[in-house]
Amino acid sequence: MSDKIKATDRPYVICHVFAGLNGRIDGAYMFDPAAAESRAEYSRMQRELGADAVAYGSVTTRGFVGGGVPALDAGASVPDGDFVAPHAERSFYVSIDPAGEITWTGATYRRPGRADAHVIEVLTNEASPAYRAHLREQGVSYVIAGRLALDLPLALRKLRGLFGIERVLVCGGGKTDMAFLAAGVLDELSLVLSPTVSGEPGTASVFDETPPVAEGSFAFRLADVERLPGDGLHLVYRVAR
Repeated sequence: MSDKIKATDRPYVICHVFAGLNGRIDGAYMFDPAAAESRAEYSRMQRELGADAVAYGSVTTRGFVGGGVPALDAGASVPDGDFVAPHAERSFYVSIDPAGEITWTGATYRRPGRADAHVIEVLTNEASPAYRAHLREQGVSYVIAGRLALDLPLALRKLRGLFGIERVLVCGGGKTDMAFLAAGVLDELSLVLSPTVSGEPGTASVFDETPPVAEGSFAFRLADVERLPGDGLHLVYRVAR
């Protein structure tokens, strides 16, 4: 059963997204020269929003670290429960990876202009002991949140309790964004709109369906609007409870 937690028992969660005017979050619109200033503002905000951790879904993470398959020892066994690896970093890269599919070759995520981040995998019990052993070998921390389906409230409680994380930026993809919204653990949407559009088929949107999602819609309250250099917009919404 999912742990019932109060908002104060978990980090504050902001979905911070850069999108085209049609709501797409990937595609040629990002690299149009007219998008350059808005994209730079998005990156600046990501650095300045004061988050301890940035969370990405497995599809987005594969885009950063590659899509290889880890070499696993089928006979490996590991202790039950979570694993907190030794780390010196004070920032965190949270990989939402329920089944355990990402290949890590180290425990520190490095990106130009950002602080080094310790990698934490958020898994379910579907992730095999062999995959967990792979993470331990690489020095990657992990938390187990759910048996078959991902329990995001539990994951967030563990991220706060085990790592002291107080603020998380969720930065895609669209199914991950929707998962946080549908689970009732999204507090704020920080949406940077580029003054560009592209229409590649099958491209993810800010929020995409991910089963199972409660029927109905989700409401937001507009908190702030800012015009950005280069004709972009920054919209801040609070999730209406």
